[in-house]
Amino acid sequence: MNPNRLVAALTLMSSFMLIAQSVAQKPVPKNILFLLADDQRSDVLGCYGNEIIQTPTIDRLAAEGVRFENFFCETPICSASRATIISGLTQRTHGYNFGEPAVPAKYIKTSYPAYLKANGYRTGFTGKFGFKFSDKKDKKELFDFYKPYGRDPYLKKMPDGSLRHETDLCADAAIEFIETNPKGQPFCMSVSFNASHAEDKDHRPGYHFQWPESTDGLYEDIEMPAPKLGDKKYFQALPGFLQDKDALSRQRYFWRWDTPEKYQINMRAYYRMVTGIDNAVARILEALKEAGLDQNTVIVYTGDNGFMKADRGVAGKWNHYDQALNVPFVVYDPTLPEAKRGRVISEQGTLLSVAPTIVEWAGLEQPQAYQGPSLVKLVNGNDVADWQEGVFCEHYFDRYNNWHGIRTKKYKYAVYYDEPGGPYECLYDLEKDPAEFVNLASNPEYAAVRTKMKARLDQTLAELPMADKPAKKSKKSAKKAK
Repeated sequence: MNPNRLVAALTLMSSFMLIAQSVAQKPVPKNILFLLADDQRSDVLGCYGNEIIQTPTIDRLAAEGVRFENFFCETPICSASRATIISGLTQRTHGYNFGEPAVPAKYIKTSYPAYLKANGYRTGFTGKFGFKFSDKKDKKELFDFYKPYGRDPYLKKMPDGSLRHETDLCADAAIEFIETNPKGQPFCMSVSFNASHAEDKDHRPGYHFQWPESTDGLYEDIEMPAPKLGDKKYFQALPGFLQDKDALSRQRYFWRWDTPEKYQINMRAYYRMVTGIDNAVARILEALKEAGLDQNTVIVYTGDNGFMKADRGVAGKWNHYDQALNVPFVVYDPTLPEAKRGRVISEQGTLLSVAPTIVEWAGLEQPQAYQGPSLVKLVNGNDVADWQEGVFCEHYFDRYNNWHGIRTKKYKYAVYYDEPGGPYECLYDLEKDPAEFVNLASNPEYAAVRTKMKARLDQTLAELPMADKPAKKSKKSAKKAK
């Protein structure tokens, strides 16, 4: 054979082999089931050490998958947090909270549901959407399947006159989505429970946290332990504006937790709501298995923000403390090798990583708009030597508690920048003081630490685009806040 032809033939064969190898190595797009709870920090789940709660389904996902022990919301309020989850943007950039302008329509296309939908995925949503884009047709671009449910009230009257809980309706919708998914089409189903948020219009103990029928009578004979940070000293250590009796966090404390009897009744009811979610998740997973879709579906369970639960003498969230920021983050990936399962991941993360992680599971290129890192490396147990050292958290509301901060494993620095009398700074040594009891911002021994943390915060703020804001409104009554 002519030597030149031989070389050409070998080159062509080599090219075909490389193409075949590339095709073989290309990951198969994974189905994604994203499960989101409301007002739920990690320590109300069995897999995070709670010895009272019954959450066997979520615990099993953690045991057979991975769980993150240092995971936080980016913004501790449901509307802004849910906008962050779907858009992949900080609140500072998407600009949304209750009473604020809608998230700009330009961010719809890069939101994880719309991005996956445009790339061949079937996308679905049920439950509490919680925010809005400026384009009223956003749901059509985001979802193929959309069944929203609100909590007001939790118990919905059915055509036959019976009552069905919102949590169970969400499970029904998810099961319908799974059962109707076209064979071979990858999907992403988002289930956003309203539970375990209180029904704020009903302050009656036991009705304030309305549980589903599946958990009737549960925990009735159990004495609920007092809040870990229930000592008055933690309340007295709060900034003065958080101690204010007119602050919503104090108002809701008196709705829910201010007497031992009320605390016991409402905590049992709250736990029933959490177990009700677990029961609903079990039904969804069974449908996934029956449809033969369980071997290539990644399952994520998390919460939109933390919950004070009477710690520090307050209720709600909105503040800079870990009780308001901490959320569970459990990932079950059926393709994960056995040796990589059951791990507890200590690296810090926030909900800002949800969108980029889902996009990577789908095998798609990351949109440039995203502001958080994908968690896939961490989940897979790969080298993460360059992982982010600190995470950015914030809360902007035109009514109260405007702050932003940086949390590393060792320190937390936060600034309430909109309080009368000027900014209020917080600095904690989390290794020595994990309860965030002693504010070191004015301690001369920590001056260098404060300077370094402030510089990191200033740099982060400078790097994140700021949403356009209308002229600032006067502070309103917080009574209508969610």
